Amino acid sequence: MTDQRNDTTYPISKQFNMHFSPFEDRLVVRAQRSDKSEVHMLLTRRMVMLVLQQMLAKLPELTGLEKTPAVYWQEVLQMAHQGAMEAKATADRALAEEQQAEADAQPATPEESGADTKAVSPVPENLFLATELTTQIAGEQLTLAFKGLAMPEAMVKPSQPEPIFAIPLQVENVHQLIELLIAKCQQAQWHLPLELPWLETPDAGAEGGSGKKYSLLHH
Repeated sequence: MTDQRNDTTYPISKQFNMHFSPFEDRLVVRAQRSDKSEVHMLLTRRMVMLVLQQMLAKLPELTGLEKTPAVYWQEVLQMAHQGAMEAKATADRALAEEQQAEADAQPATPEESGADTKAVSPVPENLFLATELTTQIAGEQLTLAFKGLAMPEAMVKPSQPEPIFAIPLQVENVHQLIELLIAKCQQAQWHLPLELPWLETPDAGAEGGSGKKYSLLHH
């Protein structure tokens, strides 16, 4: 992806996973980039909040609702979110079944006894602290592009943020990533109030509402 505002080029990533690191108090994204290199990116609470806010702000345009009164957004976004999560659940089940079939086809191997197989995880290579987010919409695709500081070098000498990667997301993927970030924030016990437009507002009047306040600590 090229950011047209400053001609910055970002490597693309279409495959990544995420976990919470209690030691760092960060979300850690492990991504495979288009050049086959692997990169690890640390997300602070502030950056996670920014990512969530940007994705939620772009959803109406991605869903074709930018010219529709906001009073009608809730039901449409609610249905889209439910459909996205159902699709994700179906894909997860298919993958689990495929992995189980592969495991069943492999011959059993005896486990070594008396040896401690646990190893201390080294500091990963290509580790960055995310500091900047750029978003770009093209049709029904939202791209999130991250810049950050190389670690641990940036801790001991002045450094400039550099492109980490860009993630292209279809509407369905945006909903799925929002849900994933919410789950990880709950695991981290981060209090991040957020407006989720597909959650019903109990006291919504005739004029409707954009959603209710939602603490990521309580789902």
